[in-house]
Amino acid sequence: MAASQQERLWHKWAAIGGVTAFALILYWLTSAPGLTWAHFGADGGELLAAAVSNGVPHPPGYPLYILLLQGWLALTRWLDPGGDLAAHGNLFSCGCAALAAGVTVRVAARLLADTPRRWLWAALAGLAWTIAPLPWGQSIITEVYALHMLVVALLGWAVLVHTEQVEWLGLLVALGIANHLTVVLLLPAIFYYSWFAQSRTWQRLIQVGGTMMLGVLLGLAFYARIPLVAAAQPPPPINWGYADQWEGFWWLISGSAYQGYLFGAPPSTILQRVAAWANTLTTQFTPVGLALALLGLSAWDRHRGHLRNFSLFWLIPVSLYAINYYTRDSEIYLLPVIWLATLWLAVGLASLVAWLTTEGVLLFDRLLGTKAAAHQPKGAPTIVLGQWLTGAVALVCISGLALLLVWRLPDISVRNDMTARQFIAGALAELTPGCIIISSGDAETFALWYAAWGSGELYAKAPNAILINYALYQFPWYRRLVAALYPEIVGQSTSVEEILARNYDQHAIFFSEHFSFWPDAQMEPAGPIWRYVAGQ
Repeated sequence: MAASQQERLWHKWAAIGGVTAFALILYWLTSAPGLTWAHFGADGGELLAAAVSNGVPHPPGYPLYILLLQGWLALTRWLDPGGDLAAHGNLFSCGCAALAAGVTVRVAARLLADTPRRWLWAALAGLAWTIAPLPWGQSIITEVYALHMLVVALLGWAVLVHTEQVEWLGLLVALGIANHLTVVLLLPAIFYYSWFAQSRTWQRLIQVGGTMMLGVLLGLAFYARIPLVAAAQPPPPINWGYADQWEGFWWLISGSAYQGYLFGAPPSTILQRVAAWANTLTTQFTPVGLALALLGLSAWDRHRGHLRNFSLFWLIPVSLYAINYYTRDSEIYLLPVIWLATLWLAVGLASLVAWLTTEGVLLFDRLLGTKAAAHQPKGAPTIVLGQWLTGAVALVCISGLALLLVWRLPDISVRNDMTARQFIAGALAELTPGCIIISSGDAETFALWYAAWGSGELYAKAPNAILINYALYQFPWYRRLVAALYPEIVGQSTSVEEILARNYDQHAIFFSEHFSFWPDAQMEPAGPIWRYVAGQ
């Protein structure tokens, strides 16, 4: 192998491996050592409990994530039998996100083909992605979005790096659909670049379209896990939709419970949400970084129109969805847009150095004069100035990224976060065997589910405890599930109030939080939870 080829290979694997290793170490050192509610991570307790109990988590059920998490937990519990279950789940996210960072470097370098020092600019962009607040926050908690980031990056790799190998495309579309259904928002961009921006032949159309359709169908096939699991006897305690029947299955995978959030934002808030969208993108890379990213997009606009169009097809559907999905954590859906902006950033850095080099050489010629400049070796000013500017820009970028890391570290790191674990410990100190626990909020509910069916510590302290969610009891499938789990307690009760009326004299009853709609006289503080006081 020629020396130049060896050098290029070294640059490639140093950039990819270095960024991946850095991301893994950073995420591991800043991840939560146990259950956490940080970074919109309340779902973590439920996901872990669903994996351990072989249940079905909240819509749309996330079959791929649960299967992978089950395998990961089996491995880590074998390797580290006494380790914290939630810490193991957090480490799974760290690994997925670190791999996503490495793949991002590979894609960015491919888009900078024939650009001097492309692996440097790709690595710097990968580091910027690694420490961006939204990706970083989702990488250190148990959530589906670290795996989502990896699938998004791999889809970009399949489309932009291995465009001709459509078999990769089909497989990754399937994995994306099986993990998070919002991947469908990326399909227009994928189809455009794989067919329209390449050879627009009928043969290619059938090949790309057929592969993508097969990927969608294969991804949907993963959801067959849900009715199989839901039909188990006894049913798993976490069994959203109780989907052993079509009605419950459709309720789950269609996200019926959440459809009111889509386009649910009042018209008066749309401008505010657009501003929040812009703020989210700006805070990931700072205004300077975003300006460099837009410089990269403008370079594509001038010279590589197919990549500009790909960007628009990728950005617009996801952005519209995030803006119009009326929840406090809808910014998470912008992760694919942030990933795309990372590619723009790599191109922007290379474009900046190229422009500065060109302008610098022109200035050099003007200062020396045409005759003096003619005596210089051909290309010498460009090479020397390019090397100097590359070093200067790289140094500024590395320094800026280091400062950003230190500045963001206290707000993003959850290494010392104890809130969720303190809630569980305080609740367990109050609970008694056979008690009934009524919850409503996601954070408290999922923490209790984790303690009951994940780590098992709740049932070790309070055997035969009964967990009922007040907010879910409105749904027929949940009433059916609770009746199947606790037939002697619930019976045919149509409301939580009826359950309390029938059981308050035989079981201690607790609320996981202070219910604003419940009479204060019937709630007595008991550590972080509340005890039901009847007859007042």
